[in-house]
Amino acid sequence: MGEEIPAEKPTKKPAKKSGEWQFASIVSLIGKWAWVIIIVNAIIYVIWGLYSFFTAYAVWQTLRNYYISLGWTVPPFSGAFTPIWYLIGAIIAIIFALLIIKKKFSDKCGNKDWDALYDWVLVAGNIRIPWMLIWGIILEVFTVGWGGLAVLIPAVLLIFIGPKPYKWSTK
Repeated sequence: MGEEIPAEKPTKKPAKKSGEWQFASIVSLIGKWAWVIIIVNAIIYVIWGLYSFFTAYAVWQTLRNYYISLGWTVPPFSGAFTPIWYLIGAIIAIIFALLIIKKKFSDKCGNKDWDALYDWVLVAGNIRIPWMLIWGIILEVFTVGWGGLAVLIPAVLLIFIGPKPYKWSTK
């Protein structure tokens, strides 16, 4: 009566290297491109900062002319702080991305050189503070949020659930 349809063979997932850390590919991918993500974030904030500055200035000019027509005292232009912070933060983030993150973090992540990342530390007394965590936090400040995540996500994964336990103490 009806033809029997053969069952599909289950597809095999590509085998990962034996002993490879389960998050190695995602940490390597995000970390490898972290410096590019930071630069893209910074470029967006340069554009946004310039747009915001000139928009705020145009609004101030309109209010200034209105105040002058009424004979009132003109308030100073104060709408520039946030756009200027965007510009300063973006420039600093680009410098950090090119001079520090690419060489010290992204290249190591791309090569899956976890030991080099574990050994990149600031020693404060008996505590080993990972530079990747420090730079991730600094970049969070200067990139207004999401730019620094490209460093923080791999750093947190490596430190807290990495291929080997992170040694916080120098002892």
